[in-house]
Amino acid sequence: MKPSLKQVLVVLGCFLSLAVAAGCRDTMPHSLTWPYGGDVVPSHAKPPEGGYYTDWDPYAATLEVLPVEDVNPVATQHVLVATVRDRDGKPLPNRRVEWIIAEGSVGDIVEVDESGWRASRGYKLTNKYAVSHTNNCSHVLDLGNDDPADDIHLERGQTWCTITSPVEGTTHIIAYAPGIYDWEKHKVFVKKHWFDVGYKLPPDATNRVGTDHVLTTKVMRPSDGSPLANHKVTYRIVSGPEAQFAQGGQTATVLSDAGGLATVTLRQVRPVEGRNEIEISVFRPESAGDAASEAPIHVGTGTVRKTWIAPQIAISKTAPSTALMGERFAYDIIVANPSSIAANNVVVRDVLPDGISYVSSSPEARRSGQELVWQLGSMAGGGRTGLRVMVTGQRKGTFTNPVSVTADDGLSARAEATTRIGAPELTLAKEGPSEMIFCRPWTYTLIVRNTGDAPAMNVRIEDKLPANLLTTKGEQSVSFTLGTIEAGGSKQVQFEVKSTTAGTFRNEAVVSADGGLSASASLATVVRQPVLKIAKTGPAQRFLGKTITYDITVTNTGDSPAENTVVVDSIPPGTTFQQASDGGRHSGGTVTWELGTLAVNASKKLSVTLMADRLGSVRNEVRATAVCAEASAEASTEVVGIPAILLECVDIADPIEVGENETYRITVTNQGSAQDTNIVVTCTLPTEQKFVSADGPTEAKAVGNTVVFEPLKFLAPGDNVVYTVIVQALKAGDVRFAVKLESDQMESPASETESTRLYE
Repeated sequence: MKPSLKQVLVVLGCFLSLAVAAGCRDTMPHSLTWPYGGDVVPSHAKPPEGGYYTDWDPYAATLEVLPVEDVNPVATQHVLVATVRDRDGKPLPNRRVEWIIAEGSVGDIVEVDESGWRASRGYKLTNKYAVSHTNNCSHVLDLGNDDPADDIHLERGQTWCTITSPVEGTTHIIAYAPGIYDWEKHKVFVKKHWFDVGYKLPPDATNRVGTDHVLTTKVMRPSDGSPLANHKVTYRIVSGPEAQFAQGGQTATVLSDAGGLATVTLRQVRPVEGRNEIEISVFRPESAGDAASEAPIHVGTGTVRKTWIAPQIAISKTAPSTALMGERFAYDIIVANPSSIAANNVVVRDVLPDGISYVSSSPEARRSGQELVWQLGSMAGGGRTGLRVMVTGQRKGTFTNPVSVTADDGLSARAEATTRIGAPELTLAKEGPSEMIFCRPWTYTLIVRNTGDAPAMNVRIEDKLPANLLTTKGEQSVSFTLGTIEAGGSKQVQFEVKSTTAGTFRNEAVVSADGGLSASASLATVVRQPVLKIAKTGPAQRFLGKTITYDITVTNTGDSPAENTVVVDSIPPGTTFQQASDGGRHSGGTVTWELGTLAVNASKKLSVTLMADRLGSVRNEVRATAVCAEASAEASTEVVGIPAILLECVDIADPIEVGENETYRITVTNQGSAQDTNIVVTCTLPTEQKFVSADGPTEAKAVGNTVVFEPLKFLAPGDNVVYTVIVQALKAGDVRFAVKLESDQMESPASETESTRLYE
């Protein structure tokens, strides 16, 4: 019959899928033959056509099933785990495994691994035949109880099948991996024996060395718990200290009695501590069950442990690694029995070394000299007793204190504790300047050192300052808490002070610590002060428009050099700077001299010259400053004007004829810089003339040949006044008209004559 087109396409698709899938290690080699989705669809073991005469899954190499043979009680379940591996032993996922129970065997398949989502995933076709596939990832089979110990852990590349039997007998299982091309390796034959036989091994136990120990195994039916007699139980000493059974030798076989009990006695060849492992195997007798022809069947094997222990004694002792001389400290002793068996007649002895003095003990010890003894009696297994001894160190040094414990059965132990007894020793150093300038603060540094061999506790410094010396915070004393200073260690503190006067300041700092420790240190600081003294001299009076020279002398009268000495002279209003000595610099209305450092008792003379520009009092101030010093001075000068009177007299009509009048014009001018006061003009006529009249700023009075004008109260600088005197010529002659001028400011009168020719 000719195949249809559809049949041809299906066959070609299968071969195509086989060719593609064969190159992928983890893919189902003939996955297209196993449809996806839907209900479970039983599938063929091999691909069509070439599946039976080609190596269509070249990766699959071996099949492994565990366990290959085992014994289980009837009515229980047993899980078989199959692994498909490649040639390198690596598990392969997605490989088919068929589970077959041989004809004539007892038991049935309960379930198989149905992991996956393909329609061809694991399935049970009958109670004697099932199919599963190795997993892509790991899984855990939880048997549904709270005991994780019986969980079955499945790795990638593994699958499983569960079987059971309600009756005694043997199940023969064939596990088959169709993807393995080698017929010698694609099947595994497994046996599972089912018996209604169970057993309970004796528990692990602990006994005192040298004593006998009884081991009893109970054999019974798991189905109803009834005892089974005449079942063989073999005991074998596997490891541990030398021991044997009472029956002799290291192996003993006994039959269970009517109560299902199989008992042996284990004893040590010689009493030593250790642990024996005893292997116990249970065998079903030949005559049991229907398979009477079979040899005794091994039901199961287990192991129990027998621990032999002896009483023990242990002791430990602790103490501080260091302590101060004279300080109380404790030795703490712990006596323990680490075994589970009592130790009897326990005695503790502690011998204190010389240099360590006993204070007290708890509980109270029996004391003899430096030896302390405690009778503790019996100490139960796992018991502990604490002892404490309070002591003091009487001298410096390292002291090791041993303690020992003894008990029956020759038990003994020893411990010791070492304590270094030390004493702290404090020194104090005070550092600071030996000399300072008055206005500058300075720093004191206090350095505490522990030169002893033990910590100094609660260290504190006190420093009380002398009068006129304060901290920069205004305090008269300072204190510092330094806490603990270890042996060989040091700590330091600093603080700033300033003085309110010059002088010598000595103060003492004291350091103290626990145990009455103390030390002190003092330091003297001489506070010096530069003192500037400045003097300024100049004329008390100068005339307007004249120069004024001021002499300045600055002197350091203190006991410290005056650093950065600067002299500043302020130019007063009404004056103009002319010059300064010693490089004085004029700027912005001041003259400045930078003198640098002025030594003790040194002086510097300076001068400044000003021009008097206006009348009045001129007050010239000068100020000297230096580091921590200053001084000032001033000088005053009265600037006055100069009254300068010009007297002029002229005749108007010279010559004149006898009988006619002559007019004399007298002009008084103040050419000076100050006004003139009480100006008096007096005219003297020659005998050839006669007074006629007079005119002027003041009234005139004629007496004989003399004409006197009343005093003019003042004449301002630059002003002038005119006086006129009219006379008559009496007779011919060459005459002289005389004028005299007097004032308050004139030391001598001014005179002027005018010559006039009189004719007939």
